[in-house]
Amino acid sequence: MRSNKNALHKIDLNLLVAFDVLMTERSVTQAGRVLGITQAAMSNTLKRLRQTFNDPLFAKHGHSMAPTAQALKLSEPITRALNHAQMVLKREKFDPATAHRLFRVGISDCVSSTLVPALLASLKKTAPNISLDICEPSGVKQAKILERGEVDLLVSWFQWVTSDRLQLHRLLEMNCVCVARPGNPHVGEKLTLDGFLAAEHVQFLPPDLTVTPVDEALQQLGHTRKVVGRFNGSGIVSHLVASSDVLTVLPDRQAHFLARGMNLKVHPLPFEVVPLRIAMAWHARSEESPPDQWLRRVIIDLFNQIEPLPKQS
Repeated sequence: MRSNKNALHKIDLNLLVAFDVLMTERSVTQAGRVLGITQAAMSNTLKRLRQTFNDPLFAKHGHSMAPTAQALKLSEPITRALNHAQMVLKREKFDPATAHRLFRVGISDCVSSTLVPALLASLKKTAPNISLDICEPSGVKQAKILERGEVDLLVSWFQWVTSDRLQLHRLLEMNCVCVARPGNPHVGEKLTLDGFLAAEHVQFLPPDLTVTPVDEALQQLGHTRKVVGRFNGSGIVSHLVASSDVLTVLPDRQAHFLARGMNLKVHPLPFEVVPLRIAMAWHARSEESPPDQWLRRVIIDLFNQIEPLPKQS
């Protein structure tokens, strides 16, 4: 049997690194910046890649480059091979009890109150030198910040995210609920559709989204609600609800967390809304990294320990 080494010695393996960066950046200029080479050198690298694989690999599409069918076919095995090579070279060992490490984690506002306190407590106990740099991921651009390596991990609402370079692990579902102050005149013994529609609303709308599942559900019923304010974060929303007769809709665990601290009431919605799927996502490059594997296990264990919410009438 002929050894694969005979074929490999003819190929500059740095071309595979360049291909992987081009798949992420979809731009010769930006890929050159990432690799630290000039645009001309990067253009020459792309030319060599095309000769090596006997395929155009990328075609100009507006202000970016679109991969060909062959490039899409090559992407996963090349990324996997580079990850394996990196792990072999690093021979990385990881002991959370003694390791010093900063993890950059994107955690959506709707799940931060559920995860962050428990995660920080767990790290303090089992990994005292591990620290977190937590950011709020931005809507439909979440996949991009993982692909660019701006964060190591995402825990977020993944209804809209699709990427063949990301790994996803579903953690839980959250139902949308309505939050109101006690004595709100639009809410009697229980919230009705008429009361919901009669009230003014402040809307928690994550970045880059133009409509929420609640408003989509209302549209299907032929209704709209009167939104008097839209906000990217939930903190100001809860204060407005506590000090006026406006209503808001939040994911259930976030709603209960805010309600406990501000003496608010949580009510089931009087119509059906698709639950929010909360998932953890990471890039394929960190699939076999021991520190990243450890952090993912910690987060999965914490979600497995979450107690169910009380049933609402």
